Amino acid sequence: MNSLLQLRNAPAGILERRRFTRPEAKRPKVKDLAGLLDWTHGKAYAVGSPIKLVDGFAWRLAAAGLPVDRMALSVALLHPQFRGYGIRWWQESGVAEEVLIEHDVTRSETYLSSPFPAIVERGETIRIKIEGSNETPFPIIADLRAQGYTDYFALPIALGGMLGSTNDRRFQVGNVATKRKGGFTASDIAAIRAAFTALEGPLALVTERRIAQDLLAIYLGRNTGTKVLKGEVARGTGESIHAAILATDMRGFTTLADSLPETRTIEILNAWFEVQVGAVHAHRGEVLKFVGDGMLAIFPIADVELARQAARDAMAAARDALACVARLDFPDAGKLRAVAALHVGEIYYGNIGSHDRLDFTAIGPAVNLTSRLEGVAKKVDLPLVVSEEFAALGTEKLVSIGRFPMKGLAGTREVFAPESP
Repeated sequence: MNSLLQLRNAPAGILERRRFTRPEAKRPKVKDLAGLLDWTHGKAYAVGSPIKLVDGFAWRLAAAGLPVDRMALSVALLHPQFRGYGIRWWQESGVAEEVLIEHDVTRSETYLSSPFPAIVERGETIRIKIEGSNETPFPIIADLRAQGYTDYFALPIALGGMLGSTNDRRFQVGNVATKRKGGFTASDIAAIRAAFTALEGPLALVTERRIAQDLLAIYLGRNTGTKVLKGEVARGTGESIHAAILATDMRGFTTLADSLPETRTIEILNAWFEVQVGAVHAHRGEVLKFVGDGMLAIFPIADVELARQAARDAMAAARDALACVARLDFPDAGKLRAVAALHVGEIYYGNIGSHDRLDFTAIGPAVNLTSRLEGVAKKVDLPLVVSEEFAALGTEKLVSIGRFPMKGLAGTREVFAPESP
């Protein structure tokens, strides 16, 4: 989600995700409404993304002879940050644009003064003849009038018990506008209704697929979520991964948690993890686990020749995470202090648990050693330490801080730290 952009002239919380323009030679052609309906009842179910589904639907509407110059859909998601997604399409430019809608948008004046509440919450249909009228019940109508549109039609789309649908957003929204003189005819409106009804099945399928992808990526990580969707779900399945490993932990978390209400502790933890996860993702890593106030992340090494690059990425992520944490300052908790440990080795990441409660987790000596290195960092009061194996990759100047026993591990291990913080 780091590539999202706040749209110009859009209310806060409407973020552009992507644009799509179908080459003119590949724009679908149908002879009539029957051809469009055949597509929605068949091949539309195989379309893999919402923006391509909506774009294909819009071009078929136009090819069927319906005077649709602009079309938009808004659909609910099940997502911790976003309430839903919207897709807008313009025939003149050929552009389809997908946006993500944050939860707070529904409390904005822009939303409350739009047709959406009546459609989403009450399932109302709205038709406004723009041409030959000064009626402006919603701000969007003034905008459409200024752009030369003559008619506007918005209707509810019922996607049944789709994930993300709740009592306050039982309906999704579809709307169309035309620039044709005289606007839509009665037969146009009937055909548009029929077309949107036929779209409900493919739209529900592609949205639920999107919700599943998003939730698995959020709760399991991007790579692990993809594995689950591909069917790697049997208990005991997993893989050995050679990787640079980053573990972080908060200093004084127990004292902090005991002194603050639970809800406030969670707010602080969210801020704490937000900056660290951002650092990991920015440097091509993947977060595997959160354990209390601790985080475990990896930077996979696909080839031995890429080991130094993975180590550089892990070191850069650790430095960025520590710098971001150092900038966090809470009136009731003060500045947070973090420790980070880096190692490189083999981990086993797999599906472990009982037959009815599974979890993806990382195990192995490399994971254990990285955890013990965190303890060393706390003992010597340094923000960042690395193992001998990590230091051997020679990505930057490191200094030995001595040999230390590691709880549960035989012998002692030499530990290193950056020459400069």
